[in-house]
Amino acid sequence: MNLYQKTNNLVGFLLFLIAGVVYWLTMEPTVSFWDCGEFITAADKLQVGHQPGAPLFLMIGKLFSLLAAGNTAKVAYWINFSSVVASAATVMFLYWTITLIASKLYKQEKTKADMLTIIATGVVGALAFTFSDTFWFSAVEAEVYSLSMLFTALVFWAILKWEQNTDDRWLVLIAFVIGLSIGVHLLSLLAIPAVVLVYYFKKTEKPTTFGIIKAIGVAGVIWVVVQFVIIQYFVLFAAKFDLLFVNTLGFGFGYGAMAFLFLLAGSITYAIYYSIKHKKYNLNLAMICLTFVLFGFSSYFLILIRADAKPSLNLSNPDNAFALYGYLGRTNYEKTPLLYGQTFDAKQIDGKDTFTKYRKGKDKYEVSGKGVDIEYDKNLFFPRTYSDKPDHINFYKQWLNLADGETPSFAQNLKFFASYQMGFMYWRYFFWNFIGRQNDNQGQGGYSEGNWISGIKPLDAARLGSQTNLPPTIVANEGFNRFYGLPLILGIAGLLFLYRRNRNDALIITTLFLFTGLAIIVYLNQDPRQVRERDYAYVGSFYAFAIFIGFGVFAIREWLSRFNAPKLSLIVASLIGLLAAPAIMGFQGWGDHDRSGKTTALDWAKNYLNSCAPNAILFVTADNDTFPLWYAQEVEGIRTDIRVVNIQYLSDDAYIDQMKLKLRKSAPLPITMPTEKYVNGVRDYMYYNDYGFKDSVELKDLIAVLTSDEKADQLQLTDGTYMNFIPTKNFKLTVNTDQLIKTGTISAKDKDKVTPQMEWNYNKNIMLKSDLALLDILANNNWERPIYFESNVSEDTYVGLGKYLYLEGYALRLLPFKTDPKDTRDKMEKTNSDAMYDNIMNRFDLKGFKTAKYMDPESRRVAQGTWSISNSLTTNLFMEGKTTQAHKLLTKSIKDIPLKNYSIDDTINRYQTIQNMYALSETKAANALTAETLEFLDKELTYISSLEPERYNSYTRDIQLGMYVLNNLHRISAGYKQTDLSDKIAKKFEELQAKFS
Repeated sequence: MNLYQKTNNLVGFLLFLIAGVVYWLTMEPTVSFWDCGEFITAADKLQVGHQPGAPLFLMIGKLFSLLAAGNTAKVAYWINFSSVVASAATVMFLYWTITLIASKLYKQEKTKADMLTIIATGVVGALAFTFSDTFWFSAVEAEVYSLSMLFTALVFWAILKWEQNTDDRWLVLIAFVIGLSIGVHLLSLLAIPAVVLVYYFKKTEKPTTFGIIKAIGVAGVIWVVVQFVIIQYFVLFAAKFDLLFVNTLGFGFGYGAMAFLFLLAGSITYAIYYSIKHKKYNLNLAMICLTFVLFGFSSYFLILIRADAKPSLNLSNPDNAFALYGYLGRTNYEKTPLLYGQTFDAKQIDGKDTFTKYRKGKDKYEVSGKGVDIEYDKNLFFPRTYSDKPDHINFYKQWLNLADGETPSFAQNLKFFASYQMGFMYWRYFFWNFIGRQNDNQGQGGYSEGNWISGIKPLDAARLGSQTNLPPTIVANEGFNRFYGLPLILGIAGLLFLYRRNRNDALIITTLFLFTGLAIIVYLNQDPRQVRERDYAYVGSFYAFAIFIGFGVFAIREWLSRFNAPKLSLIVASLIGLLAAPAIMGFQGWGDHDRSGKTTALDWAKNYLNSCAPNAILFVTADNDTFPLWYAQEVEGIRTDIRVVNIQYLSDDAYIDQMKLKLRKSAPLPITMPTEKYVNGVRDYMYYNDYGFKDSVELKDLIAVLTSDEKADQLQLTDGTYMNFIPTKNFKLTVNTDQLIKTGTISAKDKDKVTPQMEWNYNKNIMLKSDLALLDILANNNWERPIYFESNVSEDTYVGLGKYLYLEGYALRLLPFKTDPKDTRDKMEKTNSDAMYDNIMNRFDLKGFKTAKYMDPESRRVAQGTWSISNSLTTNLFMEGKTTQAHKLLTKSIKDIPLKNYSIDDTINRYQTIQNMYALSETKAANALTAETLEFLDKELTYISSLEPERYNSYTRDIQLGMYVLNNLHRISAGYKQTDLSDKIAKKFEELQAKFS
């Protein structure tokens, strides 16, 4: 091994250590928000997570979890650390990839300066990716993207190694890695076009444009074979075999699928034998590669095996071939049109059955429904404005300036694709990584949230308005990262240099960049108002651009070499490369990527569970508000007496079955419906049809009708079939006060507060299976278990029960108290005060707000919500005459919860806190907080008023909210005789009002 090779290997390992230390120092020490809680939970006990699963990730996570040595509180730490290792390895392989490409620029023996230039190129490119915003984010938490990116890096590096020595064993390795990557994420499949181009250029003496197009076409065929034939249709064929064996031949479940696998294995074995016997080398290579793709794909046996074991986390229950096919095909997700489809204002005109759905019955497969292809009256080629959700429709109209009743034209459709899907949902993320970022707030198209910025004020001002005297919401935000576009410039310089010196490699890397970036935009066809930023999906393209950044060193050295100082040009080029990309990216990005000391997700989960009385049932929605709770219970064993019920998952029969079983300390839920009443395809939804009932209907009686199979209780449809329906929206639940006292739902002193019967209006025109299951629980619980709902979610979550919900912490408890029509308080302002006070003072752990080095947007949301419930309880305690308790709660809140104003929304909480301070005679503290809030609002609103009037629309809500808070601060301070302060506020209010008017 020569000196260059030894040095190159050593530097690669050194970069692995550097990246590993960076990620380890900034790693989240426990569970984080979003999918991480579910991934850690599933990995710890090898359970079944959401579609389409990540079995290999779970197995690797399980290995790392063993390092916790039985300490459940450290399981998340070590699974997070698996991402650190995978990310550091990705950086290492990126470095070796860059140096492999750079080495090809020298046909003759490399000089020492040449070797150092190659190494410097690799170091700069690899470190630039190390500190890139998107990759760094995923590197410090238990998500699939770090490991997926490692497989992508391995695939691209391996094809360059093949190119170096043309040993086809590298192609077999690539096939195996791609197969393994399926068990993590499908990102690696998008490297196939670049891999095929490398193969084409190596095998072709004189590449042509047509040849390149043909190679891309071949790559497309390979991608389709892996993405659809192997991943989905092989499983579908196995399912069809199983259907034949079970329903026709009388075998047990699984025998047909096994027969298909033996047939497949035999066919491939014979093809390999045939290729050897007849010396068909390409056929032999193709069959061996297919075999190794399938070997890698075999990680999905974990999903089947564990689903059959029925673990506590078993989403979609893919325990048979048909269920696994649906699991891999993500059938729980809405279908998105790609090449031809409807506009947002299209109406359904017809529906055609396309295929038969099957479910696993007791002895045979049963038909569960039909796949339906909906036909619409308005369609477009390449549809991009297709979602008919009301908030999406409003967004389309606003973004494209459409009038009411106007259908988007094909040109407007393309405009949305170019400006929103490509511009806002890709290039904005790309610029975050290589130009700079305005803040870490989620962007929805406004001027002040989540945009890219450079730090070059005239350039930024042209897009976002004046950059002079920027407000605290921007400059004090840890995500205010200004790279001045230097990494981008360096990358463009590297691209141009490589294009001049080696066009083939420039095209290969550009292909990798496009297919892992913009091609995903075309395929995903995202609708607007995503629940979170989606930059993680495009990390592969940022990886490719980091290669160009590395070659920027070559470009600088080439330019400096004109001055005949080769050694000095190398040193200067290396220093410029390091400073222009990794150094500035690392320095600016450290603050919003440092998650050390951050426990806010775990604290939130514990506090949510500790908001509930013993043996409670807690209804929740959405991923981010469920997964940390699962982690807390499943991994750390916190409050396992509580049954957490995700309402969306209640639409799945297997999930309902789980709820009917005992789980750790939680007894089965009181669901009375037998399985045949809610299996997939039965009562998936029911429509409202007013039967003219004047009085409310008892809930148990209604459930009996909704689950009845008698035709007299059903509606006949136009096709002659019958289905259940909702005959009234007026529900009631008779209340036995003695039972409430007996079960501890209320104390005897609150007996007079109880209503004889709860009456409410069901607030939907359709009832999903999840709602039916929820109502069944309510009807049959008999107040034996406390019932809670997640707070701060859409109204339809509460099925009309809002007036009977009272805060007891983060969660809302269902209590049958009489309602006063004059009480206009929202449910988030009503408290079961004694229970809530005890929970917050004695059971809540709020230390994570202070130990976190960085408060990310989700943690800030939690802090804002904590202040909101604290203010509500403090106010109610004061109104109930419990001033001592109110004072203690206020003191604890000020001590433990951040008072920093991250946004104008936070000032609502500040104004409510100030009101409570004055009421509790904390005048000095109230004045100080009022002055601080005034200063914050002054800076924010003064900045907004300095912008051009045409930009005001984007800030309308902030203006209204800020002025509302100022007006209330003036009113409160004046009411408590703080004349000087109230006059100061009034003066500022009038000054700002004049500017905005």
